Amino acid sequence: MLPRQADRSGETSPAGSADRILIRFGRFVARHLGLFYREERLDELRQKCLPLCREFGYPDVETCLLWLMSEPLSGDQLDALARTLTIGETYFLRDPASYRVLEQELLPGLIASRRAGDRRLRIWSAGCSSGEEPYSIAILLKRLIPDLAQWDVTILGTDINPAALKKGKRGVYSQWSFRDAPPWLSDYFKQRPDGRMEILPEIRSMVRFKQLNLADEVYPSAANGTGGMDLVFCRNVMLYFGPELVPQVVDRLHAALRVGGWLFVSPTEIDHRHFTRFSCRRFPGAIFFEKGDGVPVQDPVPVPELPLTLLKEMSTGQAPAWAATGFDFAPAPSGAPPAAAQLMAETPVPSATDPGPASTVAAATAEEDARSGDAAECTTDAAGWEARARQLADQGLFDAAKQCCEKAIAQDRLHAASHYLLALIHIEQGAQDEAESILKRALYIDHDFILGYFALGNLYRQMGRDAESQRQFGVALSLLERCDPAAVLPDSDGMTAGGLAEVIRRQRRG
Repeated sequence: MLPRQADRSGETSPAGSADRILIRFGRFVARHLGLFYREERLDELRQKCLPLCREFGYPDVETCLLWLMSEPLSGDQLDALARTLTIGETYFLRDPASYRVLEQELLPGLIASRRAGDRRLRIWSAGCSSGEEPYSIAILLKRLIPDLAQWDVTILGTDINPAALKKGKRGVYSQWSFRDAPPWLSDYFKQRPDGRMEILPEIRSMVRFKQLNLADEVYPSAANGTGGMDLVFCRNVMLYFGPELVPQVVDRLHAALRVGGWLFVSPTEIDHRHFTRFSCRRFPGAIFFEKGDGVPVQDPVPVPELPLTLLKEMSTGQAPAWAATGFDFAPAPSGAPPAAAQLMAETPVPSATDPGPASTVAAATAEEDARSGDAAECTTDAAGWEARARQLADQGLFDAAKQCCEKAIAQDRLHAASHYLLALIHIEQGAQDEAESILKRALYIDHDFILGYFALGNLYRQMGRDAESQRQFGVALSLLERCDPAAVLPDSDGMTAGGLAEVIRRQRRG
């Protein structure tokens, strides 16, 4: 709890100004969280903020809102707003038609193309709430890939709501999260004495959760692992955003995808004007967007009216009627499933004329251009190679990015940021020991390199070396205390000193 200041106990807002305060606060929320409240929904916003009054100890909503807007939000205040205003209601295998297409149409082709190569998959559930979506994806991959242990699979779940993320990390759910779920889904959970279901460790270990605000310009980035994605799920998220924010988020998600990658959004969120950089593919009951070569959507998707059932769900958490269509996939047999058994065989990469869901030829061409240096347009100085490395890393082309980093370091061995970027790439590739060595080298070069201490603290945390992690975080915090909280840190993709300090404090609290 963040108690209000004692000298504010007598503050009240004039009744006539209440509407103006709510309008102003609605804009404030849109700016900081991306959530958009039209004037007709301002009373709903006021009702949702009532718990904040009690939490912060204010006598009325308007006075509390004035206080929140009076100075930059702290991390705890932002978390409290996210917890209060976001909808943390979802369930497993929500929108069965999309999952049916994913399992039967898209994933088999993607798996086949990667089986012939690096056996690497990167998937991002953006706005994952309490984790049912990324875990559903993990379960589908488990069903489709019998030799999953031999693959490098990353499933990232991000949300702005810390309470929802905490639930996702626990992986324990009530029966309400399993409504309309097929019987076989229970095979991936164990029942607890209290009747709730806990996801199996082998599935839970496939998903990483991180707090991320889609309204912030911090993605895609190798620093937070949001680049080079094969699949991005962002469903039932953008319908809460304002009209100015939606195209910005779509553009950033486009940049987060590899060539040939897929973006999944809710049918209620589709406005073809925002997806012209994608190719649209229609399946029975589902529409998906593929990142190709920039060809505009040829068949514009109409903007549907928001159904009353969805409006009811948004306000009450009730499942929409169209979701109760069932999920009739056949259960996976005890051996390899038929589709997966076929994928066990060596599968050639599709040709340039192959209309399959994974544009492997385009992706391979892009990576070859990066390796050859043609796309770098004759980059010769260290800064240019580093910029190119960052761009490639954000696209998930880590081998090519690593080569550019090494060229930057060869030209300027005393630039700590190049070593830092190289370490992040090694972390993405699972080379933790090498990353540790490189980060130590960066800190030897620059003893005040804040991002180096932060990255090393995160790395030690991943490695289970908690005492060393806390020590690195402590050094980073002591350096941040010397900085202006509003100052943007170099090489941080726009993060401020105050913002990073709040992130580290949360990390240290666990």
